Amino acid sequence: MNFQANAAIKYYMRKFLPYIKILICFILCASVFVAFLCMAFIQRDNVKAEDEAMLCVWQIDNFEGGKGSRADFLKNAANGFSEGNRCFVTVLSLSAEAARLSLSEGNVPDVISFGAGIYGIETFISGYKTWCRGGYCLLSTDINADFSDINPQNTVVNEGKDNLSSAAALSCGLQSAVKEKATGAYVKLINGDYKYLLGTQRDIYRLKTRGVPFIVKPITEFNDLYQNISVTAESKHVKAANAYIDYLMSVTDGVTKLGLLAEGAVYDDEMRDMQNLSFDCKLVAPVSFETRKQIENIISGGDINMLKNLLK
Repeated sequence: MNFQANAAIKYYMRKFLPYIKILICFILCASVFVAFLCMAFIQRDNVKAEDEAMLCVWQIDNFEGGKGSRADFLKNAANGFSEGNRCFVTVLSLSAEAARLSLSEGNVPDVISFGAGIYGIETFISGYKTWCRGGYCLLSTDINADFSDINPQNTVVNEGKDNLSSAAALSCGLQSAVKEKATGAYVKLINGDYKYLLGTQRDIYRLKTRGVPFIVKPITEFNDLYQNISVTAESKHVKAANAYIDYLMSVTDGVTKLGLLAEGAVYDDEMRDMQNLSFDCKLVAPVSFETRKQIENIISGGDINMLKNLLK
């Protein structure tokens, strides 16, 4: 029986062995082919990951704008930029304090758009471009006023947000004028409590919205209402981030939708007086906490010449 079984096994082995060899060869070839496809897909995904960038942009509003959202403007620019580039851009709007806290926790975006005079971001960026600006101005609802009688007693100052409105007041000899929150200042102007308001382009739009007749006189002695943008030092997509900023700079004529000013932005209403100005003293860059405090102390001391020397 054992002899017959062994003989049968040898018979079937001789008969089917060629087919088994072919099957094994087929399986090996198929395995190599599948492995090749897997490697190709992995390589393609790696190339895609390298070619496509996902940028995170922060918008910090540390001064009042005009009539629109700067974060929305950056988002619209991001949409236009993404159409012609392998890049997806997200825009987050943060306060200066929230941005400082997030940076201290190690959360650093690719790009930061920020107002001049901000502190706490200076060590995270290298260089910047100004993509729009605002400006200080004197306003009156007395359309016959000529501003010759302006003084601290008949003027109220819009103290703004994180901008240095007190420096603008100091530069005009109005450092002792009453300072009010933004909406409170312009309400006191239209109620007749004060003849003049030291405000910004935002107050021009407040008055336009109320339909109140008014006149404007730009302040050219000081300005810190500059909106800058910069790539962070820790960005992993520096090339894409710079390309986005370049694209943004090419569409700044559209900042009229924001009620702000930029190269190519032209107004034919009350904002035309705020165009094409040069300033005696200005603060454009971000600063350290120590420098910010030094500036504030100089303003409190009322020494305009010291402020000008510091900001040269």
